[in-house]
Amino acid sequence: MKAAPLGAIKNMFRHQHRPNGTEGVESVGLFDIHCHILPGVDDGSADIDTSLALLDREYADGVRTILLTPHYRPGMFENSEKHIRAAYAELGREAGKRFPDLVLLLGCELHSQADMTEKIQDREQFRMAGTDHVLVEFSSLDSQEQIRGCIFELLSGGYQPIIAHVERCACVVRDLEFARHLTELGAKLQVNADSVIGREGRETRRFCQTLMEQDLLSFIGSDAHDLKHRPSRMGECAEWLEKKMGAEYMRKILHDNPGRIFGAGDGHGI
Repeated sequence: MKAAPLGAIKNMFRHQHRPNGTEGVESVGLFDIHCHILPGVDDGSADIDTSLALLDREYADGVRTILLTPHYRPGMFENSEKHIRAAYAELGREAGKRFPDLVLLLGCELHSQADMTEKIQDREQFRMAGTDHVLVEFSSLDSQEQIRGCIFELLSGGYQPIIAHVERCACVVRDLEFARHLTELGAKLQVNADSVIGREGRETRRFCQTLMEQDLLSFIGSDAHDLKHRPSRMGECAEWLEKKMGAEYMRKILHDNPGRIFGAGDGHGI
């Protein structure tokens, strides 16, 4: 199987065993829009074997579409587009032998920086699966002015910002009205599955639940990096959402919202 061109919806893979304990979500087909499963490109998966094991876990959890979002941050993670394409092609070849009905798409977790719109125009991989959506990461201590300015720049440039793991942005956590302000501007908010289920602490879980109750949240991603310390827990998150927020809400956040952008949603959601 050939790796899909950047932004193309190809690379469909299938697994032989059924999800463990996720019968309620299997028919939905979950999306994971934020992970570091692409091998050897950032602080995530170190090699192809780890990547395949992470995919195995995602599939067992009921995930059927994955956005591969390696970091890009000047001075820290600066892989060339050629290197990213090569890693994507390698993962596609190997995973294609095991997972024919799993969709892998290529994106990026782009750290906020100067002149973002110009950089995005020059490099398609900074956009999510070839769409106008950009997964943007902020430092935990960035101010409201810095975050607002970056969101304005992206929107003015014709891009749709998705704020990665917004629960790590201290100035947003302290001020729910600022979170609301960002969504009113046009930004979408994403939190991590581990934060939702309480693995990042009670206060973080409470903030995530408040975003849900206020209808300010658009996406959840695994932010998976490895098998031991930061694995994917999308299945556990789906079960938590169904229990606490209801099956309809779980489907909206984990299927319909991302499906309208990156795949086959059912017309509901954002």
